[in-house]
Amino acid sequence: MQGPSVALPIARDEGLLIQELPDEVLVYDLESYRAHCLNRIAALVWRHCDGKTDVARITELLADELESPVSEDVVWFALRRLGRAQLLQERVAPSDEIGKRSRRELVRAFGLALLLPAVTSIIAPTAAAAQTCVKDCTSAPDGTPCGGKGCKKMCLGGSCV
Repeated sequence: MQGPSVALPIARDEGLLIQELPDEVLVYDLESYRAHCLNRIAALVWRHCDGKTDVARITELLADELESPVSEDVVWFALRRLGRAQLLQERVAPSDEIGKRSRRELVRAFGLALLLPAVTSIIAPTAAAAQTCVKDCTSAPDGTPCGGKGCKKMCLGGSCV
């Protein structure tokens, strides 16, 4: 049986808009209309998912970049989060118990939750959904509040039309 670090994860790069910021990476998935925010740790792991670098090597690279020891469990945790967010070409999983620790177990073992990888995702509305009439629209053409008699459920420039 192969060890848990044999997986060669590959980051997904098609259908994504990527914005690099100093301490995080924002990724918008054009297929699922989901926006993801990767903290520094998750972004570092994701950048090393090239299909050639195994988990053990990603762990070493991460430790070098952070100038601090890193557990392979942290990398596996990041890979699970990236896989759930569909930011990997295929989900990867360890072949044994190493790398299957929960966030709570990692916080207990390593302390600082700030050093754990985080992938925060939201569903972004499509352009059509973003334009539907909402209560924040000023008024319908006849002056009634949005959603009233004159509202045709379309918001244009902040006003119901």
